[in-house]
Amino acid sequence: MSFFLSPSADDDDASGATAAVLAATLAFSFKGIVAKLAYATGMGVSAFLVIRFAVAVPLFWLGAHWLVKGGLGLTRAQWLKSCMTGLAFFMAAYTDLTAISLIPAGTSRLVLFTFPVVVILLNAALERRPPGLRDILTFAVTYAGVAMVALPKGFAALTPTQVHGMCWAFASAVTYAIYLTASQRIMKEIGSARFTASSNTITLAAMVTLIGVTPGFSALTYPAEGVVWGVVNAIACTVIPFFLLFEGIRRVGAVRASLLTLSGPVVTAIAAWAILGETLSPIQAAGFAVTIGGVASLSLPKELFARLPFRRRCRAS
Repeated sequence: MSFFLSPSADDDDASGATAAVLAATLAFSFKGIVAKLAYATGMGVSAFLVIRFAVAVPLFWLGAHWLVKGGLGLTRAQWLKSCMTGLAFFMAAYTDLTAISLIPAGTSRLVLFTFPVVVILLNAALERRPPGLRDILTFAVTYAGVAMVALPKGFAALTPTQVHGMCWAFASAVTYAIYLTASQRIMKEIGSARFTASSNTITLAAMVTLIGVTPGFSALTYPAEGVVWGVVNAIACTVIPFFLLFEGIRRVGAVRASLLTLSGPVVTAIAAWAILGETLSPIQAAGFAVTIGGVASLSLPKELFARLPFRRRCRAS
């Protein structure tokens, strides 16, 4: 329990935070699989989201009450910050689950897991510095790999549904990166447990408001088996990994934590093949490897890129 409560971050804490992020990644990797299984029962995206957050939010507050000493109260300013991040996560969750309903789970995960590239670019913008050569090369390589997976037969071969699904998945990657970057700042102030509970409360409120207006709760269907999958998603793929992930982010930062999630698309692809029967063509498998390698290159030291002949010629000119 001291892992969650200790404010210090020594080497042992960093190792524990790394393990927490990896465990969270494993659990998050099955979110798309569980969602696909729920959709197969006739449950729609909106109904699935309602089940997910209606179950998750009380558990988040229960977990925060268990883990946090000194009360759960937040100031008005802290609630406002949680509100902004909660809205960002609502957009990330809605776009993600919509993408999963339109394209294969493995492809959706791969596009979503390009968010570390977006995190790097966001941090560069916040620090008012231009992206480095490493960042530019990573962006180019990563999205070249995504194009190989998404467009194995060219753009013209995509159906309108696939195009929409890819757009939703990319929107999820961007909004999730915004959420992680903003979360890192407020979590240092109020702690990961209180932040997770408060921001997801805002997410639930935003979702209920939107669904209440369009399409309306009377239009939602809740098959019994779909409800079970929704509960599984809320507990095993949302609540538990959230506490693990954001404690890891608080201790090692959003950039490093995002790099540790690289195993996510691999796990999802394997699970999608074993459970859902999804497959990748040779060029898609190659693109999968290129994308993972591109994001992984963010962990390489910047000095390595500074020694590249291309970099030296640019400086000389």
